[in-house]
Amino acid sequence: MPPASLPDLAPLAGVLVILELAVGTVTVSVALDQAGRVGRGFAGTTAAICVLLMGADLLLISGASDIGALLHRIVDAGTVATFIHLAVAFTVLLAVDTLFAAVGTEVSRRVVAVATIAVGLACVVAAAAAIGPALGGTATALFAFLAAALLGGAALSGMLLGHWYLVTPSMSFRPLRLSIYAVFAAILANCAVIGVALARNGSRDRLLSGDQAFLFWLLVIGSGILFTAGVNAFTLYFARIRANQPATAMLYVLIISVVMGLVPAHLLYLLTGVGI
Repeated sequence: MPPASLPDLAPLAGVLVILELAVGTVTVSVALDQAGRVGRGFAGTTAAICVLLMGADLLLISGASDIGALLHRIVDAGTVATFIHLAVAFTVLLAVDTLFAAVGTEVSRRVVAVATIAVGLACVVAAAAAIGPALGGTATALFAFLAAALLGGAALSGMLLGHWYLVTPSMSFRPLRLSIYAVFAAILANCAVIGVALARNGSRDRLLSGDQAFLFWLLVIGSGILFTAGVNAFTLYFARIRANQPATAMLYVLIISVVMGLVPAHLLYLLTGVGI
């Protein structure tokens, strides 16, 4: 098959990034609720927003279900079908999670939340199994997708948490600080994934100094890593002085810079096979 182009790959990159945002956000928000006792209102609101994300993702999937045609490579139809079915199941469970956050007992809502996260993570694994073999390996795809889910989820859940202080202004700033630390951890994880991918893949020259170097250095590294780390440091400063409004403003900038790094990273991975 002829090589794919960036416009060809854009729908698939969008599917992956939205899925990672939804899975990562519900996972980190549940962890923040458990560690910081944020409350069922935050958990339910976050799950509802993730339902909307996955609704948009399912619409994209319906138009990008022929992954082989988008990649211009051969993929296994069975693994693609498994991925799609798990995406639908994850969306349904997010809706159930939203309901149980409103009317369920503490035990039942936490059980549903854990089940939702498990299916979401299984969906990410299925995505890696569907796409990875055509691009050099399932493990490479899985590490890249999980690191992206952690970074996107930590950033989006942090932004939503910043808004939650408008609802409960007396809430401790500990959950917000934890979300900021999660972003730092996710940045380090992404740096590790990028470093390993570049060290092991012979196509790295296209990213470092070739035809895709501009996208890689400006957006993947510049926006997704360096600028994101700088904005997160400012957010931590505002959180430490209990200045919620500027911290939330920084979190808006943070999620934008994260997405600006994740989208080109996925496009470049789908184009070159370097799992960044």
